[in-house]
Amino acid sequence: MRPRITRSVVIGTVLGFSIAGVGLGAMLGAMLLTQHQLQKGITPLEPAPYPPPPVDATPATVSPVLFEERAEEIVGAWPDPGPFDGGGAELLPLPGMDAVSPADTALTVHVGHGACDTEFGAWLRETEELVIVGGWNVPDPTVACTEQWLSDPYRIGLESELGDRPVIDAVSGAPLSSSR
Repeated sequence: MRPRITRSVVIGTVLGFSIAGVGLGAMLGAMLLTQHQLQKGITPLEPAPYPPPPVDATPATVSPVLFEERAEEIVGAWPDPGPFDGGGAELLPLPGMDAVSPADTALTVHVGHGACDTEFGAWLRETEELVIVGGWNVPDPTVACTEQWLSDPYRIGLESELGDRPVIDAVSGAPLSSSR
């Protein structure tokens, strides 16, 4: 006795092959478009990165005093400043930064902040030998918030080209790692 092929099995099979054909067609179309662009010397557009916050937008409620004291300590103890104990919202460690080159005149650092913080940013101190950065945030005292910790980009302008100066995290006292 032969198995019976039902209408739903036939419809499912036809739809499956149709969907696979559409996917294959889209893939082939993308490959042909890329090949055409390469032959014509057209470079495909890359998606624009998430725009960083404005440079040096520090609210009046955050004081740079703690950062400045720590930056002086790092400069005086360089190359072995050691870690810093504390700081709170006015001096936070930075989890990283975007890749940089010696000709760069700005840095994009990643600032950690709470999900309900109203503002966040980074401090900057430049010397001839070092670039020292530290994060800050402004918690919202009017809301009960989750213990979520986020990291977002923040762009900081430099007074001169980065050159061969290391970028130092103010809290850890260590060079900040970069990635892109």
